[in-house]
Amino acid sequence: MKEKKVTIIDVAKRLGVATSTVSRALQDHPTISQKTKNLVRKTVEEMNYSPNNVAASLRKGKGNTIGVIVPKINSNFISNCIFGIESITYPSGYSLIICQSNENFEKEVDNIKALINSQVSGILMSFSNETYNSNHLKLITDSDIPLVLFDRVDNSSDIDCIINDDYQISKNVIDHLSEKGYKNIAFISGPTNLSVYKDRLNGFEDGMSKNNLKIKKEWVFQGIKTKEEARSITVNLFNNDNERPDAIFCTSDTLALGTINALKEMNINIPDDVGVVGYSNDTFSEIISPSLTSIEQSPQEIGSNAAKILINIIDSENVDHAKKSLVIKSKLIVRDSTKR
Repeated sequence: MKEKKVTIIDVAKRLGVATSTVSRALQDHPTISQKTKNLVRKTVEEMNYSPNNVAASLRKGKGNTIGVIVPKINSNFISNCIFGIESITYPSGYSLIICQSNENFEKEVDNIKALINSQVSGILMSFSNETYNSNHLKLITDSDIPLVLFDRVDNSSDIDCIINDDYQISKNVIDHLSEKGYKNIAFISGPTNLSVYKDRLNGFEDGMSKNNLKIKKEWVFQGIKTKEEARSITVNLFNNDNERPDAIFCTSDTLALGTINALKEMNINIPDDVGVVGYSNDTFSEIISPSLTSIEQSPQEIGSNAAKILINIIDSENVDHAKKSLVIKSKLIVRDSTKR
């Protein structure tokens, strides 16, 4: 069995100090006492820890690598965020290390540890759908590595973040549906632990209230992750003798696709009988039949702005700065699925 490589985190745990202390001791930083430096060097030898090449470059000056942690690289939204990030980092002299949590919290933590051990200059991050708090981010902040969150963030933390106006645009969706004469609106959304879905739910609820529309609790579905789940929910909504919705607002285009497939299977006309709205304006949304009304989130703008803020923090060498929170405006793209 291959022996596990010792990391800077392992050294810090052995000594009971922060990883930043180990890093600074190895860099002969003047703020670290000679006694601590000697202890760190002795422990490094005992544990057979070998700082990597990136760490060596950092000891000579500023590093040139930025880590990016995302839920899924193959997501259209995330890939466009990365495109925006790279459009700023490359001209600024930074290379990217891209890690994927694959919507798994434990893997997200492993990604963080790997990037810390690689001594990246900064980290850009979007949470997995299994992330219920931001306690694990202390690994990054304790290492004095600049961090910026984007899209899926913790609004309660003091970490810089870039987000969409999920609340306001969700209210706008209800305004649009109401203007088109839809009154009985169902809501299918993602994991409630993520701020993006909380904001979309709040926007939906306030939009319904603003337009004097009644929310039926049995038509509000949360924690839905796949189009198969959305399809099943839609079938159940229409396979009963109770009142049925005349519109369904889904907080992703993937969920909306499941809803559209179910409605078509049941020969329910879209948009005359039921309107459907998605979220994220994926590439398929304009080519499916009927074309899908959706929300354009400007992911490239999110990525580029996140990278700009991070590089500014790195260049200023001021990790303890005032928090920046930037909101990128979204746009409702109206297509055939709500045109009646």
